[in-house]
Amino acid sequence: MSAMQPAWVLGRRNYGDNGLLVELFMPDAGRCGAVARGVFRRKSGGSLASLLQPFRPLLVRLAGRGELKTLAVAESPRPAYVLRGDDLLSGLYLNELLIRLLPRFDPHPSLFLGYGEAIESLQSAAGEIALRRFELILLTELGYRVDWWSDGFQDAIQETMDYLYEPAQGFMPVVPSQNIGFNGKRVPGAVIRTIGDWLHNGANPEKSELLLVKDVTRAAISQLTQGRSLNSRAIFRSLRRAPAPRAD
Repeated sequence: MSAMQPAWVLGRRNYGDNGLLVELFMPDAGRCGAVARGVFRRKSGGSLASLLQPFRPLLVRLAGRGELKTLAVAESPRPAYVLRGDDLLSGLYLNELLIRLLPRFDPHPSLFLGYGEAIESLQSAAGEIALRRFELILLTELGYRVDWWSDGFQDAIQETMDYLYEPAQGFMPVVPSQNIGFNGKRVPGAVIRTIGDWLHNGANPEKSELLLVKDVTRAAISQLTQGRSLNSRAIFRSLRRAPAPRAD
């Protein structure tokens, strides 16, 4: 790879005495690992390590033919996005999703664009909608598109019917007397169609609609991760449970 390409840093860790092993996400190369050497040496404008941070848009040039590349050049065309509190945890959640679910060297230009839009939205405090949209884009790119217009039998969603979401099948119709199990949740067809409308037209959804989208995406993602929990979710839950500091 000789040309400069846009990239995001998904994660990094120390590599040797003065280097970093960086996990990158790029539109044409997909997710890939690269070794960055001499990153802590001070130069004019600061060290390279301060540049190789999550949520900072980058232009990079990679070298090498093996699976692990060498970071030859990195520069930033604009300042980093500043995420704080819940928005920072949401950004880390997006990064963990990509690391866990994306195969290496699998290009996803649309997902790369969606990731940038999600990070920008998190900075502008539109986090919940940004997360749900990105999850749906990710599922579509991985071949698990959620169909909000047809049920698992490929029949049109009916507003007067109730449905149960099954990750492997989609929305399945249920009858009033049907036992859907302890964890089952009936979803009115009218609500499903409304969500399809706002996803297609870009309208702002209601809170209850966002919660349903969250239920659907989490069920699908849980299947992809084989039920293994995400570290970012565990951190978020622990912070929610932590008692507020007392004012002295």
